Amino acid sequence: MISRNVFEVIDELTLFKLENNLKIQLVPIPEGRTALFAMGFYAGALYEKGFGQGSTDGISHLVEHMFFKGTPKLTTKQVNEEFSKLGADLNAYTSYDHTVYYAKVPSRHLERASELWKDLLTNKMIDTSEFNAEKQVVLQEIQLYDDMPDYKASTKAREEHFKGTPLEHSILGTIDSVKSITKDMLQEYSTNYYTFDNAILTIVGGFDLEKQERNLRALFSDSINSPRNSPLFHPPITLRTPKNSKITYFNESKQLPLTYVTLNWDMPGTNNPLFFPLLVLNTFIGNSRTSLLYREVISKGLTSTCRYGFEPFFDVSSSSIMFVSSPEKTKMIFERILDLLIQVYEMRVTSDLVKRIQNEIWGDYQTEIEDPANYGIDLTQKYFKLRKSFPANVFLTQLNSISTDDVQKAKDQALEELNLTVYATGNIPKDWEPSFPATAPW
Repeated sequence: MISRNVFEVIDELTLFKLENNLKIQLVPIPEGRTALFAMGFYAGALYEKGFGQGSTDGISHLVEHMFFKGTPKLTTKQVNEEFSKLGADLNAYTSYDHTVYYAKVPSRHLERASELWKDLLTNKMIDTSEFNAEKQVVLQEIQLYDDMPDYKASTKAREEHFKGTPLEHSILGTIDSVKSITKDMLQEYSTNYYTFDNAILTIVGGFDLEKQERNLRALFSDSINSPRNSPLFHPPITLRTPKNSKITYFNESKQLPLTYVTLNWDMPGTNNPLFFPLLVLNTFIGNSRTSLLYREVISKGLTSTCRYGFEPFFDVSSSSIMFVSSPEKTKMIFERILDLLIQVYEMRVTSDLVKRIQNEIWGDYQTEIEDPANYGIDLTQKYFKLRKSFPANVFLTQLNSISTDDVQKAKDQALEELNLTVYATGNIPKDWEPSFPATAPW
């Protein structure tokens, strides 16, 4: 059992909902000198429709770029200057299932920062010249990432594995789709998705709870015509290919010295009872320096780049292993990774292993969220992933409740049949066709 210790002071999360259905979660940290203000929306690549020219593919990311471009009261320059006066660290990001805008500020400036955010959220303008300029910035960003072979391998493997589902979309969009997004399309998308009844507001840090709640209720109490009873959730991610243990291979050769390979597969999402036991399994496979991939691939000098990815969504999670190698080592490293996955499938989970990884997960979690900004972003992300508030004490309770049998069951079911989508780019070895070994259990 892991002790709560230092996190007792930030266990108290207050959650309430305004009449316009804006949800607000507050975590005051006694004697805190900074605070994070984060507004997250149910909007992102999973909500976009169509592909290529005339679609909304990439529109959420474009909205993010346009967010700080001024209001009727403030120009783009003045927005930046006002936040700069407060010593604010201002940023935003777009993901598949949510978008977040946030700022870390000294606690004494939280009230003024909240007023600025309110103006941006409710009175943002879409200036034609700013819109056209920012589209060019996004198009350059797409070209930049397309030239990164490791990024290309990772994204293409996921897109091909989840083809026919909302996860096929790209966060950035494509050259064709972004070029064809108009100002009117952006305005319509913003009007539908970036509303208070489709959002969660999170504030973590040094503030007086009663005063802050009173200020927020007054500041964000704008009425919305016929507010929604629930947020606009993205379409379900329903896999169309039944589990039948196969490898689907795609490749794109390029004149590069190295080979870039990604293996992608699916696991249960956050709405599945197996999800939290799978966190233990994921840490064991590849999320730390004590992981199987680090011990058996990186530390043994097979490659310096071997990354394990695990991105959870409500319906399904995307798991991947990406590695970079010289062409002559590609086949050997790929087979070694498959061998490790087979070992994981066949192993018996022990209580000592579960206890060790529980402590490792909790230690990493504490390290990450000691800063109010990290904790605020973590709370916001977990709200969208789990569709409920999930403060540190709840996470610890959930972590402590995971048993050896839970992990064994999660492992067996998640890896019982393995559909792998493999994507390779760069200097691909001639005649290489990835396949399961004859001794594989699948």
